[in-house]
Amino acid sequence: MTYLPLRCAVAIALVSACLPFPCFAQSPPGPGVGYTTTPMLPGGKWRVHDQHRPRPTVVTPGASVGLPPSDATVLFDGQSLDAWKKSGTDSEKAPWVIRDGAMEVVPNSGTLESKESFGDMQLHIEWATPEKVEGNSQGRGNSGVIIMGRYEIQVLDSYNNDTYADGQAASIYGQFPPQVNVTNPPGQWNVYDIIFEAPRFEGDKLVKPARSTVIHNGVLVQNAREHIGPMNHQDVSPYTPHPSTGPIVLQDHGNPTRFKNIWVRSLREEVDPWIVMPGASDASLPGKGKKVVLVSGDEEYRSEEALPMLAKILSEQHGFDCVVLFAINPDTQTVDPNYSSNIPGLHHLDDADAMIMATRFRALPDWQMAHFEKFVSEGKPLASLRTSTHPFNFSGQKTSYQNWSWNSQDWPGGFGQQIIGETWHSHHGVHNGEATRGVINEDAKSDPILNGVKDVFGPSDVYGVVHLPSTAKVLLLGQVVKGMKPTDPPVEGDKNSPMMPLAWTKDYQYDNGPKGKVFCTTMGAAVDFLNEDLRRLIVNATYWMTGLEDKIPEQASVQVSENYKPSYFGFRDAKFFSSKKIRPVDLIPK
Repeated sequence: MTYLPLRCAVAIALVSACLPFPCFAQSPPGPGVGYTTTPMLPGGKWRVHDQHRPRPTVVTPGASVGLPPSDATVLFDGQSLDAWKKSGTDSEKAPWVIRDGAMEVVPNSGTLESKESFGDMQLHIEWATPEKVEGNSQGRGNSGVIIMGRYEIQVLDSYNNDTYADGQAASIYGQFPPQVNVTNPPGQWNVYDIIFEAPRFEGDKLVKPARSTVIHNGVLVQNAREHIGPMNHQDVSPYTPHPSTGPIVLQDHGNPTRFKNIWVRSLREEVDPWIVMPGASDASLPGKGKKVVLVSGDEEYRSEEALPMLAKILSEQHGFDCVVLFAINPDTQTVDPNYSSNIPGLHHLDDADAMIMATRFRALPDWQMAHFEKFVSEGKPLASLRTSTHPFNFSGQKTSYQNWSWNSQDWPGGFGQQIIGETWHSHHGVHNGEATRGVINEDAKSDPILNGVKDVFGPSDVYGVVHLPSTAKVLLLGQVVKGMKPTDPPVEGDKNSPMMPLAWTKDYQYDNGPKGKVFCTTMGAAVDFLNEDLRRLIVNATYWMTGLEDKIPEQASVQVSENYKPSYFGFRDAKFFSSKKIRPVDLIPK
């Protein structure tokens, strides 16, 4: 071997250290680590190392291998059969017994099925055949794990037991034998870890067959094997369309086979944590080609329910391309308005024509806030609903957007007061005791935003408004009523003399950039939008924001689905949304 002099080796090392090896490229610092200018991955959805791509959900693994992780549904923990019922019944009690922490088949008592249904999944299940060997071939410890009630992974005492290959333990029954036989002796426990992908249908057509990967006692025995069709004995059954989820079935085949430690994880497809609603295809609709981003995120007034409904109206009835964003808990990747530090998808603002905000006291990271700043620095139009007069709260936090906080002293009132026209001040009416009627300001009655708007009413109370500049144009005044019904009379005295501004328009300018325009209403609880004229007000304002003021209809269509049954306003406890696991797609009105 030839050795280089030390100074030569050092020189070579220094030169090597300067070579541009991409795999060692330094990532940008900070919480928004990622890139915005790298090439698009095939399919055109995300860039390489995309900054905006949703991060994986954080899941705590089991304390040891084989124990359920934190996102698993436990179907049997050795204590109870409550997750199971007798198969083929609505709710008949599971007829098997629990012995020494395992459920045991009571021969000829009936098959079990899970009460809950699953589609794509990871299934962990442990099983043991009787220690005393009786019978042979398919008569020894026979049972089965039948996924969706159709696709069977065989359970059998296959230890020194000759039987047909596609009936061995870990076979896809009647179709594919396992690659190897790793069955433990009778009485000992076997472990299955099954990755199952449900079939996909389009109408009556199969577009993707079911697929199973089976790891038996730590050994891969079925590798992404496609099922020929549902399980059948002595026959081949074709696929027929069926629901996307189904129960897990454990078979009673006349043998006292045992099962324990059963848990399942529903597999997540990588889906966007926002909703995209393209405008209707009718080219005559005025909103065609205009993009509106609706940003929800408040703990109290159920903006996560209201904004998808408004987007559906704007897209289907007026042609606007809409994107709805939500407060997402990164640990669950589900909607959680109580989580104030994450609204993924704000990059959609970069090419939006208008924004509708319904947020409250958000404390977003700088890399997300930068999209709001870009939006207003370009003078783009926005609408503010209810608590969006106080959309940000950075009290006690270190951020580049400290001055945007609702209570900023350096930029008085922060984003709300400076851009929208007001920050949080007070409840002017009694919260949840005195509702609001919108009264048209006589000086603005000819404004096209008020076309077809005659009878605005909502259960949310009138807000105090004291900082609105004189240059703002007040469209509606908020009349405080004595109760919570539309028939209740107005409150007498100072609360209605004078009335507070309830809806207005104004100009704004951020950091000496181009001027933009704002529409605001301090109404906006999800239940407020049961009122037709309030919905019409927002639709008209969207036309106004997007430069379509001359196309505002005399009576804009604002039909809402009968399935729009919004929750009443109020705060939810910390565990409410994490337990509900609401996906954005679940909030689209049917």
